[in-house]
Amino acid sequence: MSLYFTSDRPNQDDLFGLYRELAWADFLSITPDQLHKAMEQSYIVISAYENNKLVGTGRVVSDGIITAYICGVGVLPKYRCKGIGTEILNRLKLYCLERNIHTQLVCKDDLVSYYSRMGFEKFAVAMKIPTKSLQL
Repeated sequence: MSLYFTSDRPNQDDLFGLYRELAWADFLSITPDQLHKAMEQSYIVISAYENNKLVGTGRVVSDGIITAYICGVGVLPKYRCKGIGTEILNRLKLYCLERNIHTQLVCKDDLVSYYSRMGFEKFAVAMKIPTKSLQL
């Protein structure tokens, strides 16, 4: 496997293709332009490629001073359990730690043990506004 990681933002088509394959594009109800803009506005993005195929990505949303949120960490199913997600996460964590930014993430209950192994600890309960509530 010829795998490499970069902090360059993925191009719009590759990124949207990844989100489609992860079933995130439909879940988020997002267009390719919106997704690309979200990546462009992120504090840092780490992407993994095999040859020239985008196989995983993750990003940090931050004010750049106090708080950062790791989000959108995803790896194509065929490439899981190969350390790709772990490497993306480690690079995002290191970037924030080097800048002394308090870093958090929100995950589903079934991923708590994975993130605990990655050095995260539970400290709060996350809440969200249900998507249906957004239609005022």
